[in-house]
Amino acid sequence: MRINRILLPAIAGALVAACTAQVEVETDNSADIAAINAVRDMEVSSLMSGDMTMPYATDDVIVMPPNEPMVVGREAAMAWGAAFASAVTIEGVSYDETDITVSGDLAVEHYTSSLTMRMEGAEEAVTEALKGVHVYRKQADGTWKMTLDVWNMDAPMEGM
Repeated sequence: MRINRILLPAIAGALVAACTAQVEVETDNSADIAAINAVRDMEVSSLMSGDMTMPYATDDVIVMPPNEPMVVGREAAMAWGAAFASAVTIEGVSYDETDITVSGDLAVEHYTSSLTMRMEGAEEAVTEALKGVHVYRKQADGTWKMTLDVWNMDAPMEGM
């Protein structure tokens, strides 16, 4: 009897664990990742041309620029981008490392990049090393758009 009190709960626990085991399913996300890379390329083209209409972003996009308040909505993000573009000339943008994880209709990308820009009135351009996160949402038509853009500089803030 004593063995049954110990053995039966152990067997029951093992059976429950075996029945609820997770099965890892591999999916081919290569088409989604290629589409997301194209969205990022559109972002780079927009930055390089000074086009701040943000065709790559959702209407409810959230932008979190460094050392500034959060910007919510495409219209507000376009206004922020226009103000940014009036203060600097973007001379180069490169994404050095990116890693994209797709899960259903959402994708998360973390990256490192560099941004070369010339401030208004400056003689020389400055290159900043950046890191950030993009979140993309698949649209009803199957396209992907950026819904969150967060980034900051690698260098410490002045005076720190």
